[in-house]
Amino acid sequence: MMPAAAIALIRAELEDATTGDLLHRPGWTAQRIAHVLAADGWTVTADDQTIGPETPAESH
Repeated sequence: MMPAAAIALIRAELEDATTGDLLHRPGWTAQRIAHVLAADGWTVTADDQTIGPETPAESH
């Protein structure tokens, strides 16, 4: 579970983003959020958990 402080920072950035940013530049909005978290002292790293192999759906 994410700490409430991190959620508050993410929510504030999403609320400040324009609809155009959210629709047409979601990557830029995500970078802004990551930057704000890092500037506030949060460590933003990739998750090292490996996802298992996918199995095809069975057809009936």
